[in-house]
Amino acid sequence: MSRTIDIADAKAQFSDLVTQAEIGADIVIVRNGVPIARIAPLNRPVAETIALLRKERTRRPRVSAVEIRAARDRGRA
Repeated sequence: MSRTIDIADAKAQFSDLVTQAEIGADIVIVRNGVPIARIAPLNRPVAETIALLRKERTRRPRVSAVEIRAARDRGRA
């Protein structure tokens, strides 16, 4: 089971999201519609976790090194 939630809502519901992850849920946290983090159960097999990450990566647009550095530098302002 996978769920997407905005970061503001995730902050308000953090305890509930962790409980959901404990029972097997995979929660993707987004900011402005862009996935930024994931809450997932620790007991998931590594191969399954890697498959989920690869699946998520194919859904998002590619980000160049220049864009990554610019985002990093904005965070340092």
